[in-house]
Amino acid sequence: MGVLPPNMPMRFYTDFIIYYTPRDDPGMPLPPWPSVHPPELPYAIGRGRTWYAADLGIMIESYTDYCVPIFEPNSYFPCVLFNYNNTAYFISDETTGYGPCCVYRKPWAPPHRDFMQQFTKYYNGSTTNLGEGILEQTIDWWIIPQVEGRRINGLPSSVKHGSADHPVFGGYGWAREQLKSGYRAEVCFWYEGNVGWTQQLFYNFVDTGPRTEDLEHFSLPDICQTSRACLYRP
Repeated sequence: MGVLPPNMPMRFYTDFIIYYTPRDDPGMPLPPWPSVHPPELPYAIGRGRTWYAADLGIMIESYTDYCVPIFEPNSYFPCVLFNYNNTAYFISDETTGYGPCCVYRKPWAPPHRDFMQQFTKYYNGSTTNLGEGILEQTIDWWIIPQVEGRRINGLPSSVKHGSADHPVFGGYGWAREQLKSGYRAEVCFWYEGNVGWTQQLFYNFVDTGPRTEDLEHFSLPDICQTSRACLYRP
């Protein structure tokens, strides 16, 4: 019997580092990159945090240095993507053309806790480390076919799909060792953007404790009291 995908805990908090390259050519290997960062230049490195609370229907992804690379003409600006009240919102500076806040998707909800089960047949083996001296543990990998890509993490239909060069849209890596709660920590998420590839490395993953209570008093920010859609095209 193969390795079964994990389910997510009811709540979790995690920090992450995001690695992005605009390259999408034969000279740039596809993720996951064993060295963590892309093996060839150019690439950018950013930081961020994620909060998830399935019982509250809320998920927040905060990108400290640059945004998820699915916006045009580029994503080199801080941003926040969050799901609240069955709606996805996008916060950024007004100079981006999207700010201060716009409606990214409606209706749209955080991923279900069992969303990984749809990828059961796409198990892609395991590794014993990721990055030299960084993650010395067994990681199980699942790939995401292009046909599944639009449904993952709220990525819009504008993201390119179905490339003849790489029929895989992305993938997930999960630590095999369980947390004290019995759940497993997400370690890596890699995916194809509008241009190039992105790999996120997650760390400080917790599903108990004070950080999992951060969203209990969350309310819609004043700047997001809007129905304006994220339709900016420079």
